[in-house]
Parts: sequence; structure tokens; C-alpha cells
Amino acid sequence: MAISVNDIYMFALDLIKKNQAGGLKPSSFQYQWNDAQSSYMDDLLGRFQLRSNGKTGLNTGLIEDETILQKISPFITNATVTITGGNGNKPADFVYRLGLRINGYDCYKINYNQIASVNASVIDPPSATTNTYYFIEYLGYYTFLPSSVTSATLDYVAQPADVVWGYTIVSGREVYNSGTSTQPQWGVNSCREITKRMLANLGVAYKDTDFENFGRQVQTVGE
Repeated sequence: MAISVNDIYMFALDLIKKNQAGGLKPSSFQYQWNDAQSSYMDDLLGRFQLRSNGKTGLNTGLIEDETILQKISPFITNATVTITGGNGNKPADFVYRLGLRINGYDCYKINYNQIASVNASVIDPPSATTNTYYFIEYLGYYTFLPSSVTSATLDYVAQPADVVWGYTIVSGREVYNSGTSTQPQWGVNSCREITKRMLANLGVAYKDTDFENFGRQVQTVGE
């Protein structure tokens, strides 16, 4: 079952009230939760990269990769990168590269100090004729070899959209409005972990038992 931004906000308010920790305005909730989800994504991708590089043992790595891929699956997408003069910009929501292809063939990553040697190679030089492609990664773009290519297909992890608790004013109070809200894209378990991070950042104490019904208590005030 999908969990809404209202479910999370009402749950957090209830837990804060039980802890007598004051209140939580919608704007503060959104800021804190979105900050926590960015941190959570960074941690997942950090562990995924570590396992993918084979640093922790084959079996553990494969299991961990599958677990993390399941969690980030809502954000895995692809895009066509337009290449001009050998350079192509990353998508605006780009977070992590999973694969890069040109004309259906793998495009191999090289380091900055390999450009000259790859261009001078007599074995596998950059060539559209033999479908031998290379790329160098920079902060917001890629440089491709050969520079004559015009497009590439990028599989990547996108940045999660910021959640928004939208509302309308009814009788002088804020009432949840699903139509103006932006819902979390994560699964319930990930929403739970992100919410725990948010509460910890706010200094709100909680127990795991507090989260037993998380995702099952649907509160749709004003929906």
C-alpha cells in the first residue's frame, strides 16, 4: 500500500505530541523530511557502489545490491543524452549513473589521464565504425570519444522529488489537499527509515514499537 505525505505528517505530529516536543509546521516538516530523504539516498548509493566494486565479498555484495536496487527502483530511469562537439549534459535530476550506451553498444569510462593514450591506441581506438566508444565524466556533463557521436542512452538514478504537504484554508485552518501535494515515491519501509531520520534530526525520541502501525493508519484529513 502506498503511503501519502499526509500519513507521514500526521504520524510525525502524533509522535511529537506524545513526546511533548512542540509542533511541526508543514514547511518545517517538508524541509526536514526532504533533507532526510536526500541523506537516505546518499547512504543507499554509497553502499551500492561499495558492493558493486566487490569490496565486501561476492555473496554479500550481490544480496546487498538486490536489496538496494529494490529500494531505489522508483527512481531508476533513462534518458537520451544529446551530444554536441563531443560533450553531452547530464539530466537535471541526475544522481547516479547505472549504464551508458551509444547505438546499443557499451560506452566505456576512462580517466582524464587516459584520453591521449586511448586516442593513440592501435588496438581499440575510439571509432563509430567498430562501435568502440569511451566517455569521461565531469560534474555536470560527459565528454565522448569519438567526438563525432551525436547521442547516447543513459540509465541512471534520478533525484527523488521533494514532498509537499499541500493544503487549503478551511475555517481559518490548514486542511490537507492531495491535489496540491507531492507524494513520496519511496516504498513504505523506506518512508519509515526516512521518517526515523527526520525525527532523530528534530531530537524527537521514539521506539521501534511506535512504528508498528506505520503505513497502516491512513489519515486523510480533508482529502
